[in-house]
Amino acid sequence: MKKFSVLTWVAATAVASTLGCSSTDPASLAFVRNAQTVETVFKAFEAEDAEAFWGGFAETAVWRGTGVNAPTTLSRKKMRSVYDAFWAEFDYELMEPPHFLPGVDHETQRPNGSVNGMFLWEVSKMAEDGSRKAVQLWIYESFDFNDDGNIVFTQVFSDLASAHRILREPNTTDDE
Repeated sequence: MKKFSVLTWVAATAVASTLGCSSTDPASLAFVRNAQTVETVFKAFEAEDAEAFWGGFAETAVWRGTGVNAPTTLSRKKMRSVYDAFWAEFDYELMEPPHFLPGVDHETQRPNGSVNGMFLWEVSKMAEDGSRKAVQLWIYESFDFNDDGNIVFTQVFSDLASAHRILREPNTTDDE
């Protein structure tokens, strides 16, 4: 029985070492590179650095419309105007280090270099009385890339509309 256990352990170790982080699989290498791109994009989004933010996206990038009655896709040009308006009104901060997950091709179920994950963001705004209002929410995002490492497709699932609505509501006091 000990012989079986030792052989099982050796086989398991061999398999684990071939599947580990040192993989030279092109999809694994692409995922690491693409996750770095998303991290750069997130930092630029927090800093409201439009040049660095848009530098991670292909000119032809599109977003899936995930809001109520949204179009199926939204162009980079449209999203640029949306994000410019958001940055003018709100501040965004990632609340914990991002933990990226590799995506898979929906047909083959094999890793394809795409990046996704759930991320805790804080959205804040200065109220009319000078106080800072903030809410936190989880946002699921996924990113697909071209061969040049630029984001070509993204989708964002969350309740940002409610977060923005709450932050836009006037402050109330107990006297009212």
